Amino acid sequence: MIRANPIKRPTRIREAWGDQLFLAGVYLFLLLIFVFVAYPLIFVISSSLSSPLAVSSGRVWLWPVDFSLRGYQVALSNPQIITGYANSLYYTFFGTLISVLATVLVAYPLSRRTLFGRSAIMLFITFTLIFSGGLIPTYLVVKELGMLDTRWALIIPQAVAAWQVIIARTFFQVTIPDELAEAAALDGCSDLRFLWSVVLPLSKPILAVLVLMYAVG
Repeated sequence: MIRANPIKRPTRIREAWGDQLFLAGVYLFLLLIFVFVAYPLIFVISSSLSSPLAVSSGRVWLWPVDFSLRGYQVALSNPQIITGYANSLYYTFFGTLISVLATVLVAYPLSRRTLFGRSAIMLFITFTLIFSGGLIPTYLVVKELGMLDTRWALIIPQAVAAWQVIIARTFFQVTIPDELAEAAALDGCSDLRFLWSVVLPLSKPILAVLVLMYAVG
């Protein structure tokens, strides 16, 4: 009779006391960083939910004291604050959408070897990282384009950032090989169709990074 060998459970490797001490120090350091970052946020929220007298007297330390929504009532009753938040949401959404779209349309062609003069174009883009036109030239350009007193004056001049273009171009060069584009071209796929159906689905990580960077900006 053949007896099956019992399955041996993997033995757990015990960490040395030095490694455990180091790991405990790392956790302690991260906990301190969390406290330093989280406490000001908690204090602001607690102050907004406390009475003005409790805040001015210094009684608010961690939790709300004399719970009150007076601060929110005063803030929301001011139409300028509502307009400011609405503008922030508008510029964040449409500005990010336009910036990501423009960055992809600039970075992807620059990542292809078939683009004529791409080195010269990248030189001009990189040059803007060192020198900028300045406030007055930017104002004159916005004025000549008829964008004064419009929302476009805050979206179009900052639509494309050189650093984001360089990051996206490098990602496309590494991730999207030229052979893939050549194979798609042999099947009759146009450049725009290849960008929409192949490049963008494979570029979700860099798109997320661009959305985050432009939205924060």
